[in-house]
Amino acid sequence: MKTRLILLGLCLFLIAAIPRFLSLEAHWSSDETRWLRRSAQFMSAVKKGAYSETLIAYHPGVTTMWLAGLRTFFTETFVNVENLAYARWFIGIVVWLGIGIACFLLYQLFGKWIVPASFACLAYSPFFLAQTRRVHTDALATTFILLTVVLLLIYCQNRSRHRVLIFAGITFGLALMSKSYALILLLWMPLCLFLFRHQEKRARSFLPDLAVVLCFLNSAAITTLFIWPVFWTLPFGILVVYLFVSTYALSRAVNKKTLSLKSFSFWVSLAALGVTCIRSLQTVWLVFDRVGWAVLTPHEVEHFFLGKVVNDPGWLFYPLVLTIKSTPLMLPLVCFACFFLWKQRKRSKAATLQFKIALILVSGVLLFTVCFSLTDKKFARYLLPVFPLLEILSAIGFVEALRWGGSQIHAHFRQRPGTLKTAFIAISCLVFFFIQVLPVLALRPFYGTYYNLCWKVADLTKIITVNDPSGVYLAAVYMNQKSDAGQIPVQVSDLGSEYFQYYFKGRTYRTDKTRIGAPVILPNTDYEVIYIRDSQIGWVPQEGVKGGTLEHVITINGLNLAWIYRVETEGMR
Repeated sequence: MKTRLILLGLCLFLIAAIPRFLSLEAHWSSDETRWLRRSAQFMSAVKKGAYSETLIAYHPGVTTMWLAGLRTFFTETFVNVENLAYARWFIGIVVWLGIGIACFLLYQLFGKWIVPASFACLAYSPFFLAQTRRVHTDALATTFILLTVVLLLIYCQNRSRHRVLIFAGITFGLALMSKSYALILLLWMPLCLFLFRHQEKRARSFLPDLAVVLCFLNSAAITTLFIWPVFWTLPFGILVVYLFVSTYALSRAVNKKTLSLKSFSFWVSLAALGVTCIRSLQTVWLVFDRVGWAVLTPHEVEHFFLGKVVNDPGWLFYPLVLTIKSTPLMLPLVCFACFFLWKQRKRSKAATLQFKIALILVSGVLLFTVCFSLTDKKFARYLLPVFPLLEILSAIGFVEALRWGGSQIHAHFRQRPGTLKTAFIAISCLVFFFIQVLPVLALRPFYGTYYNLCWKVADLTKIITVNDPSGVYLAAVYMNQKSDAGQIPVQVSDLGSEYFQYYFKGRTYRTDKTRIGAPVILPNTDYEVIYIRDSQIGWVPQEGVKGGTLEHVITINGLNLAWIYRVETEGMR
């Protein structure tokens, strides 16, 4: 039986790779050009030993630059579709493995029934899936944040498993090296420790919890110093050894219950972490300086939100993103899980434990959402870390709904309850597949165009920014089908031109939004392509600027994403 379960898990794991690794060359996304160049610069600095030059981005995006930079060993370093596909492949491998590891850890946390549902929810979460196919920082940061959360929950259930705490620190360090918003976990961790405090008298002291935090942060610091080449100097090498020895001594003191304020290991570990933080801040102050800038400065490209063009869409933005980018069953199942676990919380220790876990996951979702809402710079992808947490909760809700349904069958049907229960589970799983999974797979490879089926009753383009560039990519594919595509000049709206030029065989011209309406001569082009985001934020009218005739509209999932106009005449505009 165990062998069958392992084989089934491996098969599902391999199936989950299909949407992540097919058509990786399709549709260029925002900032991917920037990260391809950064990763090439990063890897070039590593190869020539100029480690101080690896301080490139304030995100800091170190894991993204390492993984995307691996492509330089397999292909010539250019900004082109081939390099994009290689970079996406390496990032996709890490995220794919991260999901597998997370499900293995969830098995330790919840047992075998929650894991298949969690795997289905995580593997086919449309927003998460779309972001994992990009050369950016958010998918990697989200994966490592998920692993950190699950590892900490496992450790809090059994504080004798110090290796789990060390691994949680390592994944937190990787999350921090992916994107600085992982620091929000430091606000969440005290709540996690508080809810799972031991009932022993010694646990009432703050010292054991402080030692746990120190071991966690020291592990994260070692990881940071190890993977970021800017720290590959002799002083930081000594600090790594110092941190490692002090953390090992501190963990042994905690394990043997000999920790006290007089413990040498405690003060040595605290001093090591303090020195490391001070020296690191001096070395990479740019990161923290730019984080402050990012928090307080709206993005230079405006948002379209609730019918208006704004720089900061306000507090309603992320809750609305959550309802749009989630699947139809996710939020209802989350609510059912929370209600059911709250109702059952006093029936057994296991029920109490699951309720605490749900409460901690919900607190993480709220904390990330509130922190992101406080900033002036907002993007839908910033909210990505809350989606895996909600997917786990929805998986719990789905399993609990099956259990509740099974109990109702046993209570009301005395004849053949086993058959009815099996039929109920099979039908529920089919409904889950057709509502939760199939609509996502049907969009392959344009997963970024997914939106909640409940929003089908509204025109999403009149509510929120639609910034998926899949339409511009398909516009290039459409133009390439013309017999003389290589000789056709095409003018593309401002933001869309970058995504179009890497795929189109002919010449691409960009419509500069600052020169529209000015007395200048526009280039002679045969076609004009308008990207929906340019039109939404008013950078260019939807009908274009060259008076062309509409030839084709690119539509995906009911959304008009790009318009192609045939230009009959050229002249002075």
